[in-house]
Amino acid sequence: MNSRFVDSNVFIYVLMQDPSYSAKALGILSGIEQGTESGWTSTLALSQVFSHLKKRRRYQAMDKFYDFLDGTPMRVTETTREDLTGARATRQEQSLPWSMWDDLVIASQMRRLGVSEIYSNDTDFDKLNGLKRFF
Repeated sequence: MNSRFVDSNVFIYVLMQDPSYSAKALGILSGIEQGTESGWTSTLALSQVFSHLKKRRRYQAMDKFYDFLDGTPMRVTETTREDLTGARATRQEQSLPWSMWDDLVIASQMRRLGVSEIYSNDTDFDKLNGLKRFF
């Protein structure tokens, strides 16, 4: 079973009950919860979710998200200095803008983990060599 990385927007769509994308995002997370999919995320992606919810004062959703994390088989990787170094190198090699920083860090994390596929609705991932985006 291939592992895929789960980007923050997948969680956010479910937690914010996005009318356009929540059903698709819930299907992705359900597959991971039921064990039909194998998923990774990172402390960076999780922090993005919590920051998004905090900014919108969705404090109950923050608790709900934390409870989900406690009960899911999804694996979480730490964000390391190596990830930042890899992100900077990729940015320079591919002449990408600093505005893609978080995506570059996530791509670096994925390379470190040996994961080349990501669940995300962020088309910036399409600009990164060696990654395949699903949504």
